[in-house]
Amino acid sequence: MEYHVEPARKVPVTRKVDVIVVGGGPAGLAAAISAARTGAKTVLIEQFGYLGGTATASLMACINGFRNQRPIDPERGAAQVVRGIAQEIVLKLKAMGGLGKSPYSQKEYPTEPGQLEYSYAIDTEKFKFVTLKMCVDAGVEVLLHTWFCDAIVEDNVVRGVLVENKSGRQAMLAGVVIDASGDADVAARAGAPFWQTKHDEQKRLNDQLMYRIEFGSGRPKGGFACDFGSNAVVWGPATGPINAADGDELSKAEVGARLKVYEDFAAKQKEHPELADARVVETPPLLGIRQTRFVEGEYKLTAEDAIQGARFDDVIAISPCAIIHFYGYRRYLEHDGYDIPYRCLVPKKIDGLLIAGRCISSQQQSYESHRAMVNMIAIGEAAGAAAAMCAEAKVAPRKLDVARLQQRLIEQGVELRRGGSAS
Repeated sequence: MEYHVEPARKVPVTRKVDVIVVGGGPAGLAAAISAARTGAKTVLIEQFGYLGGTATASLMACINGFRNQRPIDPERGAAQVVRGIAQEIVLKLKAMGGLGKSPYSQKEYPTEPGQLEYSYAIDTEKFKFVTLKMCVDAGVEVLLHTWFCDAIVEDNVVRGVLVENKSGRQAMLAGVVIDASGDADVAARAGAPFWQTKHDEQKRLNDQLMYRIEFGSGRPKGGFACDFGSNAVVWGPATGPINAADGDELSKAEVGARLKVYEDFAAKQKEHPELADARVVETPPLLGIRQTRFVEGEYKLTAEDAIQGARFDDVIAISPCAIIHFYGYRRYLEHDGYDIPYRCLVPKKIDGLLIAGRCISSQQQSYESHRAMVNMIAIGEAAGAAAAMCAEAKVAPRKLDVARLQQRLIEQGVELRRGGSAS
């Protein structure tokens, strides 16, 4: 391979803050809100011109995971085990008329605090507004149209990040950096160990392009799509097993999926004649990426943890969701949910860094459960509070007093199934 050597240059340090969050998806925006509410000077870095990540840029207009989809008890159903910022977002969307009909079969609840359903279809434009306002109201400095480039690492400690935007390359320093990039970009550039199924070496989730249709005179019945009355968001063309952390592969997959949108829609019209005069009105800016890198943390969640309903002393979130593909069917949990420990957010070998979102330390099976966006928001909320507390106390994330973190999360309305929690 031929190389070009860049000349050395001085990069201006434009910000020194307590917490930097890289990625404004569900986990990242929750992390930023939580860090700022905990008192940290917080910067949120996002490549698009709005927040939401997969929920908006990939048009995944359905958030799942407040409780087990399958009722545990015929009378009470399954307990709501995710609250906090995720619940706050849904209640704000409800107040704005920003909820649609979920495609999933589920027990109905009144959508009140502590009474949320397993899943909600979300108006993606209102989701952008609600989450951005929550960040601004919390005091987060939001930097849109800004790309993460590299991690600033000294003696195996992440001190900050290098970014690029219209102002050029900039260095930003922080007490703690949160990697909410989805692809573990910060962790990988910092030298943290990770694992990844790149193609079809073993079972994995593949990627898919969502798109929005506008109904005509008819509409299919049942769980066809994320339904908003006059329009709906549907699951579109799927890719093969690609490495979406590789620029070339991601681009080729995106091109291939986009060129299949109208072929996919024609197949849906054939299957559902009611869609004869419907039309495609929107495709998202980004392919829906399901998995790339997973950071090796101080603990790795396992299939047994999910299936058996593991409890951990350092719990910071709970997942009640089914394992969706690994076993060849939707494997529902036989309990209300399993604990996600703080140690899954702490990468091995590297300090000054916390992981939030789908790239936390996990095996494939458990990942297929806690990957749901509601759970991602809960994990992000915990990471944000932890980062703020670490920055204030000037301690490394792996040295944080997790009992204090848990108390902070409980005060924020997070459900941890501990004394004084929201339950």
